[in-house]
Amino acid sequence: MTLCTAWIRQANDTEELVFATDSELSGGGEKWDKGVKLFELPNKDALLCFTGATARAYPLILNLISSITYEDLFYKKIYSLTDLKTHVLELFSTLIKTISDFVEDKHKLRGEARFLFGGWDWEKGQFRIWMILYDPQKEKFEANELTEDHERTNFYVFIGEAHDINVEDWANEEFTKLLIKEQKLHMKLDMEPLKILRAAALDRSIQNIGGSLQIAKVYKSNKTEFLGIHWPSIEGKPCFQGREYNEINKPMVRYYDPDTFEIIESDLPTRLTNITEDTYQDNFEFVQDCFDEDGYLKEDLPEKTKHELRLIFKDVAYRQFLVNQEAEQLEIGEDL
Repeated sequence: MTLCTAWIRQANDTEELVFATDSELSGGGEKWDKGVKLFELPNKDALLCFTGATARAYPLILNLISSITYEDLFYKKIYSLTDLKTHVLELFSTLIKTISDFVEDKHKLRGEARFLFGGWDWEKGQFRIWMILYDPQKEKFEANELTEDHERTNFYVFIGEAHDINVEDWANEEFTKLLIKEQKLHMKLDMEPLKILRAAALDRSIQNIGGSLQIAKVYKSNKTEFLGIHWPSIEGKPCFQGREYNEINKPMVRYYDPDTFEIIESDLPTRLTNITEDTYQDNFEFVQDCFDEDGYLKEDLPEKTKHELRLIFKDVAYRQFLVNQEAEQLEIGEDL
């Protein structure tokens, strides 16, 4: 069971498609709160998430990823987003018919998972999202476009399932209350849907929805970006794709503050008082160029530059660790 959301974010003169979900997987009498439920397709221009039975969704998604991995036309952008959607439907419909030895109604079992699929359609010049689900009458998967109403100022969707409540109705009602409270009804959206997803994941009275949030974006450049989050609060550990990390081994992605849903930039020092060639060696000039004359980190550095800085600082810390270890070993040897 799960709760997924997708919306078109329009903030700071930008427009991007955001997908998010919780991390709890359940089924067969067991429960995981660190399951991957949000997927980037190999050509990196579309996202897919699911709600329903993991045992039904995972084989379909893994087959889809494998099929795209070896199809060059998707990578060369010759195939469009609608071509990719058609591929998803044809593959899912073919695979679902190969299941045999049903012990229950086959149509009920085939329809145990629903999917949100979307990305940037370069042919139409717009973000598009479809709900993909099994049609028992046609015995195949169908796609219902959710972004057909282009006149909507704010597009969003919630899909999900929970044992104890109709979580879709709950999410939509709570989101409407939030927009009214924040005076944003019928206005452009920023990260507001994540507040509802966070509330559901932290509410222990809502069964089978939980774990850290998984978040990804599609940009108009036809590229995707996955983001991490500190969980369950800014004091918590960094999490990515449902897994918990520490500051040393966390993936080098951008992380959200779950209280404000702003990007955390604190993993880079705001000021360096001693930038020396001895410390930074071959990276000395690069680091020096990233800080102003007073030692403060320059504003509006490209994300690629920030990523390189993080790697440099980790390298410096590791070299210092080795120096300290060697000094400790020498001191122990002298004591003996």
